[in-house]
Formats: sequence, C-alpha cells, structure tokens
Amino acid sequence: MGLLNGYKNEYLVEIAKEIDLDENYKNLFIADERLYRNTYSQLAIVAENTDRIGIGTGVTNPYTRNPAITAASISTISELSEGRAILGLGAGSPMVLDQLGISQRYSIETMRDTTYAIKELIGGNKVTMESKSFSMKNAELNFVSEYEIPIFIAGRGPKILALGGEIGDGVIAGAGLSSVSGMNYARENIEKGIEISEVNVDGKDIICWAFLSVAEDREAALESVIDIIIRIVHAVPVKTLEAIGIPKKDVNDLKNIEDIDCLNPQDAMDIVTDEIINQFAIAGTLEECCFRVEELINSGVGHIAVLPFENRECMTKEMLRQFSESVVEEVK
Repeated sequence: MGLLNGYKNEYLVEIAKEIDLDENYKNLFIADERLYRNTYSQLAIVAENTDRIGIGTGVTNPYTRNPAITAASISTISELSEGRAILGLGAGSPMVLDQLGISQRYSIETMRDTTYAIKELIGGNKVTMESKSFSMKNAELNFVSEYEIPIFIAGRGPKILALGGEIGDGVIAGAGLSSVSGMNYARENIEKGIEISEVNVDGKDIICWAFLSVAEDREAALESVIDIIIRIVHAVPVKTLEAIGIPKKDVNDLKNIEDIDCLNPQDAMDIVTDEIINQFAIAGTLEECCFRVEELINSGVGHIAVLPFENRECMTKEMLRQFSESVVEEVK
C-alpha cells in the first residue's frame, strides 16, 4: 500500500502499526510528492515502529535529489529497518517538478543512469559518470547497508515500463493502469524490457498502483479522487492516455478544461467518466471495490498497491481496515 507524505507523525505511526499487524498488506510505500513532509524522515519513523512490512519510497525521482543522496538515504532506511527497504523510483511528475522549475528532460536516459548509479553505490562501488541530468566523480558511500535493496521502476509510459522490465528488480505500473486493459498494456511493455534483459517474467514483481476511496455513498468515494485524476490527465500526453485505454474524446474533454482549480467536485464528476475513474482508482462502495479487485486478480494481477484518499465518510486508517477486512478477505 502507499501513503502520501502529508500525514502528521502521530497518525502515520498509528497507520503503520496497524498495517504491520495485517498480513493482507506486504509493503508500505511513502510518496515523495511536492513540498510535503520529508519522505525519508517518515520512512525512518515507520521503520522504528514496525517489524514486518517492507518500507519504501512510492516514489522518488532523479531530479529533486542527486542519485548519490538517494542511495545514501535508502541505505539508511535499510539499516534502520534491518533489510526491509525498497527504493521506488520514477521519472517524476510535472505536478512535482514544475513548481521547482525543474525540466523533466531526457527522462528515460536519466532513469537508466540513475538506476545504474544507485545500484553501484549501494553495492559499495565508486561511480564516475556524466549523465544528462547529473554528474558524479569518484562518488562513494561512506557506509554500505548489509542488506539487499531492491529497486522498483515506476511509470505508465511504454518506454519507462520497458526500462523497468529491463533493469528494475520490480515494476510499479503507475497511476492510470488500474484496469484490466491498463495492466495488459503494462505487462506488454514490461515484457519488451524483460526480453532484452533475458530475465524470466515470473521473477519480476509487477505492482498495480491504484488510488483507493471507499464509502457507503458512492459519490462520496468518487469525490475524493476526482481532483487528482483530472490533474494527472491534464499533465500526461494524449498518446499515452490513449495507449492505456482512455478514449480520445474523453481525454479531449478533460484537456479542454482551462482552469481545473476552479472546477468543483460535482462539475468534475459530470465530466470524468466511470471508465476514466477505473483507470486510476479502486473507488466506490465496498461491493464495487470487491468487484474491481477480483476483476484485476482474475486478469493475472498478483500485487495491488492502494493509495488511500480520505473522503467525507472515511479516514485513512479506517479505510485501510475496511479494505482489508471486507474487500481483500472477501476476494480471498
């Protein structure tokens, strides 16, 4: 499961402790989004208050931090958690990078170079390289975690998914692929990368990333995810949105909204179709969420990571409990 890095420490600890005791949850990823609370500080807090779950970035990017800093940071979490650290790495989003004046240029080359550099650094090796987005000269960590740190590549575009298949220890099929057609598209592109690396697809952990909102009132559940869906659709290229299964007309309807900040939830729900919502989210009543999860599992999805969005009926901790007890257990 994933969390935004906006929670206050006390509530984060409450969530982490409860998730740690729930066998239906395997990992806890914390986002590295915008200027919220520091991701690695929050991961450290989680590491100190849990014993079982994997702990990772969900996800960080190669632009806001030099990869050597990321390597040192995730190695620190690996030590604190005694080997439970996972590095989730994506190319970043305009919603994160634009306000910092950072250009997302050469994203695939930067992701490849970053992954290579981090693997070398956490392996105890020196790195000298001139990438298009960063440089290193005899960079070397002053400590090396004794534990293995898997690197999961996250994204939704065909090239980044293929890169994940080629060089990632696992792949996070990013927001927009939480439908049967979306995950089929993801696997097709991941397998192209796997063919290059000649690694058996069965050994690659592929995570379906989905926003989560559960409520007795379906409208209440959908309201909480509408805004982020519209913002992502606005930021993602039309070709990518069409490739993952969103009809061109629906894409254009959302792209033509001039000022999304002025759009109220009700107007947004009149524009965003259920088909688009299902591409990004598992949202609705418990029964509807059960159907969505079962549909994904029956299509071959083996690992789903849900990112909860609180709504007017349900806070995060309660939502995760309901999802585990009334959706995951029901599907099992």
